[in-house]
Amino acid sequence: MNHGPRIYNSLSPEEQRARLRRKQARREKEVHQKRLNVIVAVFAIIFIALGVQIAIKISQTGRLNNQVQAEKQALTKVKSKRDSLETKKQDLKDPNYVAKLIRYKFYYSKSDEKIYNVHEGNDDN
Repeated sequence: MNHGPRIYNSLSPEEQRARLRRKQARREKEVHQKRLNVIVAVFAIIFIALGVQIAIKISQTGRLNNQVQAEKQALTKVKSKRDSLETKKQDLKDPNYVAKLIRYKFYYSKSDEKIYNVHEGNDDN
């Protein structure tokens, strides 16, 4: 398939077509590589953004759980105080208890009753 004298530094048409195909294949490969890099970068950015959001939500959940535990403890204290106050309220409805309380706190006595103060301290002697 030699169609004439060969001139140096010139390529035959078959060689030119082969070179052009290789060049085109290399260009396509570069374009595909760029597209792949862009797609990977976009997915990496999305992955990082979602990871940060998940981390923030986990941190908020932990903080809220701590607040819930603290509020439960406070609620338990308030309920116990309420129960003790409810008991005192029921006791104050009893006239005998009220009379004993007034006599104890304010040193009141019945008409024929005597009150003695007794010292309850510990003596080291």
